[in-house]
Amino acid sequence: MQKEDVQKSNRHKTGVKKEFACICFSLGTAFVVQTMLLVAVPLAAIELGATPLMLGLIVSAPYVLPLFLALPFGSLVARLGSPRTLQLGAVAMVVGAGLLVVIPGFKGLIAGQLVIGLAQLLMIISAQTAITYLGQGTALEKYFGWYTTYLSIGQMVGPLLAGWIIDYRGGPGAAFYGAFIASFVALVSFFMANQRTSSGDQQRVGFLISVGQQWQLLKTSQGVKLSLIISLAAMLALGAHGSYFPVYLESLALSGTTIGLLVSLRALASMAVRPFTSTIVSLLHGRYATMSLTLLFMALGLMLVGVTGNVYWLCLFSVLVGLGVGLSQPLSMVVIAESVPERQRAHALAVRLMANRAMQFAAPLLLGVVTQFGGFTLAYFACGILLLLHWLIFQRLRRQKAA
Repeated sequence: MQKEDVQKSNRHKTGVKKEFACICFSLGTAFVVQTMLLVAVPLAAIELGATPLMLGLIVSAPYVLPLFLALPFGSLVARLGSPRTLQLGAVAMVVGAGLLVVIPGFKGLIAGQLVIGLAQLLMIISAQTAITYLGQGTALEKYFGWYTTYLSIGQMVGPLLAGWIIDYRGGPGAAFYGAFIASFVALVSFFMANQRTSSGDQQRVGFLISVGQQWQLLKTSQGVKLSLIISLAAMLALGAHGSYFPVYLESLALSGTTIGLLVSLRALASMAVRPFTSTIVSLLHGRYATMSLTLLFMALGLMLVGVTGNVYWLCLFSVLVGLGVGLSQPLSMVVIAESVPERQRAHALAVRLMANRAMQFAAPLLLGVVTQFGGFTLAYFACGILLLLHWLIFQRLRRQKAA
């Protein structure tokens, strides 16, 4: 009997590892595609004659529909199960990348990014929901740490690959072909064998939860509020650093390869720090102290970007932003997952993703307006000030939670 229990336990561990590997490879590929486009789309738009404000609209395109569909997608994940919805998202990722290849001009840039934005949203909610069932406490911190490490690998590889293709294989259009080919790797999610399902009643309840009930999580859970503040700050930093950073670097007459390297450096810093998330949390005496420090890193890294054209200083500031984003994202996921009942996890994560997409939509537009009228230096300084405001709000909520 004991031998059978051991064999059953080993099979369970093997199944968990396989599921986790499929999640990481599928999402890692999605982020390779997405970050390739962070470099290629702005440069393609500039070639088409886009103004800074128009560029902001184009870069914001992937985040428009998720503003309205994140909450319904959370219910869809709760109803169908995370493996199925992850697979649907992977197929949509391939379709979106294909649209960039087959539709020329601004229409192709917008159409492809709209589909990719929805695909990535569905994949992220599905992946994060699946991971919340793999462990608790420190174990969950480690799972999310390694999950976000794979995402960072994707974020690091994508800009490097796009920069190399742009320099040596035919410009932004060739990078779109590269992204389309890479997107097929996301279909590894079809190898997932997770058979965990909810009962029919639980599925119906999950699907019928109203938008008002999901937003009620914000009123009842201080942990959800803290998670959203840190997550919004990370999205502001990523949006400000990712959307206009390639254009700013191009204005400094840097090559496509150097631009890709500097964009990837942020992801490299995030990737390097994430496996040590639990250790750093212990050293800093808690998650909230660590999250507070990440806000300061992101604010400092962005405020100083626009005041220098020196490549070495730009590398340092990219690393600061990368460290801040790298630690804040997995911790925000852990906090929100442990702040709500199990049946509400998909919905809580959907609320978080909707807020993220709102910031990812607004940040490039804000930066575009400020850049058009005040230049890059003022725009990045303003983003740094906004991050400091996030830090002040976070400290206030933290004191309220401790009271």
